[in-house]
Amino acid sequence: MNRRSFLKLSALAATAPAVLPAEKPLTTEVDIRKYPVLNVVYLIPTDLQPHKDYERRLGEILLHMGAFYNSELKRNGSPACLRLPIDPATGLVKITIVPGSKPASAYPYQNGWRQAIPDIDTFYAKHPEQKRSERTLVIMPQQHNTGFPFYGLGERYCFAIDYADFDWKRCGEKSAAGREFTKWYGGMAHELGHGLGLPHNHATISQEKLFGEALMAAGNYTLGQKPTFLTPGSCALLESCPVCRVFDPKPLKKVNRINLTKDVNGREVRIRGRLPQGCTVRRIVAAYDKDDFGSVNDNYDAESFVIPFDMDGNFDFVFPLAEIHPGRTKAFQIQLRLAHADPNGTIELIRETIIPKGTK
Repeated sequence: MNRRSFLKLSALAATAPAVLPAEKPLTTEVDIRKYPVLNVVYLIPTDLQPHKDYERRLGEILLHMGAFYNSELKRNGSPACLRLPIDPATGLVKITIVPGSKPASAYPYQNGWRQAIPDIDTFYAKHPEQKRSERTLVIMPQQHNTGFPFYGLGERYCFAIDYADFDWKRCGEKSAAGREFTKWYGGMAHELGHGLGLPHNHATISQEKLFGEALMAAGNYTLGQKPTFLTPGSCALLESCPVCRVFDPKPLKKVNRINLTKDVNGREVRIRGRLPQGCTVRRIVAAYDKDDFGSVNDNYDAESFVIPFDMDGNFDFVFPLAEIHPGRTKAFQIQLRLAHADPNGTIELIRETIIPKGTK
């Protein structure tokens, strides 16, 4: 979609009022051909139907979700813009119905994606003109007896649910329905982050005071009710995501390995290194992950920082320890995420575990 028109929504805050923007964004087929756009599909098992008024409800919700992402990108000084498929007739996000091949029981929370993704692939094989990118948000109609997937998967797919009262008018309500809305709206925005390539990360001490909860920490329980934001590290990674980038991609040239120099003492943690010549790294994002680390859900407490580097690829960064929340021990892991400028928005992960002397 047209980046300029969509950014008109950027003034909407994380706790935006339950009204639509005065000016609706427009899109054209030229925009869709030129730029990758997020696919938004509503996958319907054979024994279920879409919840009533889903096009309006989800269209509004996703419009505001896109505005949240883009306002945060703009606040962080990023030129990136999350592109969503807009229906020119309504100005709302367009939802594509994908018929499932199995009943609801075939799409359980744990491994339901194994059936969902082939169904989506089959649909797009028959309707290739409707596929806008390789990034897809999948929504399924939750019923009392169903437990569909609700997570990000492999930086290509993310899964969320719809239910009958999932409506933007509930946003910010101090009621059971309002709290329920935040749970699923915040959860959808959080899982969308994973689908766009974002890891968990935590606010620094100052960020927490200024902006509230990081979306990719526990923001899935606060968005729409309390101040919630995207960290600078999250925004830096989004710049390379195909459905957010605003630059022409290059053929991928990975780093694979960096020789890091680490200085660790009681006052500071400093890392120095150099990217190899010719690599396609656009951004370096460092996470300071404490105590338990290494698995997908161990980094909720990891503060992230954007590391600058010069024209020759040199970087020299001191972690601001005064901004880092204390861990249970002194052990920590530095995780470097190298966001590339290639067509797939590749993110390389390099880990360095540090266990200071005297730490068990």
